[in-house]
Amino acid sequence: MTKLFNNILVPVTYNRKSEMALQKAIYIANEFQCHVHLLYVEGKGMAEADKHLIEALREGEIQDPEFWLGQWKEKYQHQLEGNHQVYLAFRKGNKEQQIASYILQQKIDLVILDQPSGLLPSGLLPVQLRGGLININRLTRKTGCPVLALKSSATLQHIRNIVLPVDARLPVRKVQFASYLALHFNAKIHLVAVAEPVQGTTSVDTKYLLKTYQLMKEHTDLDVECHTLNGESLADTTLDFARQISADLIVVDAGKSLTQSGMLHRFFSKFIFDGSRIPVMTVAPSSAMK
Repeated sequence: MTKLFNNILVPVTYNRKSEMALQKAIYIANEFQCHVHLLYVEGKGMAEADKHLIEALREGEIQDPEFWLGQWKEKYQHQLEGNHQVYLAFRKGNKEQQIASYILQQKIDLVILDQPSGLLPSGLLPVQLRGGLININRLTRKTGCPVLALKSSATLQHIRNIVLPVDARLPVRKVQFASYLALHFNAKIHLVAVAEPVQGTTSVDTKYLLKTYQLMKEHTDLDVECHTLNGESLADTTLDFARQISADLIVVDAGKSLTQSGMLHRFFSKFIFDGSRIPVMTVAPSSAMK
């Protein structure tokens, strides 16, 4: 199978969560023999406000990014196997735009983000903090690069069950990445679709579920299971099922099918990765990439 991961990007700030994301990136880099890129973006027009805010919260522990990134490089470079490197980069401007630009310029294959633990959607956050947030759905569609969002408590050392939701299209790129990971970790892939509410009929999603299963069985020797489940939305159904089987990873498409049900979730476009304690990899379908 073609090697999919060569360069991993970790956008960082000076906090424990970013360092934990880096630690997970080092593990993945060693598993797949990759370089690791650390990118710090200083928001244009917000640097002083952010600096004072962080100083207040951290009681003066703020340091120059070149200094602490240099410390991280020195600390983690020797943990990378082979001749692979930890690269450092500094940018100014809109965080999401600078990350997208770096992905395209440096041919990044995977982005790893530490997932905030807060429950408030971005629309309710203070203005000075909003500029530092990243819209995973939009970033993935714009760059075509998969994004792995995980909380600090997540572990990637033992991936045994991967959940892959299927809607009314053939998820070729999603299958490609899920299969690549499953082959490496000897994991089982669980295909999930929402059942047709009218008994005795076959939904479009179910038809594509069977097509996806057939595709994987014809072209791989992976352990694959199909699950047609009752539920209001694919996002909710996927999350519930993933929790039930103690899944280690969810691989999803970037798009509206990820939006969880409920008025509040729809109003704030709360996507599946916002509500998941399980690591979620978001992959843009070929038709969605811009």
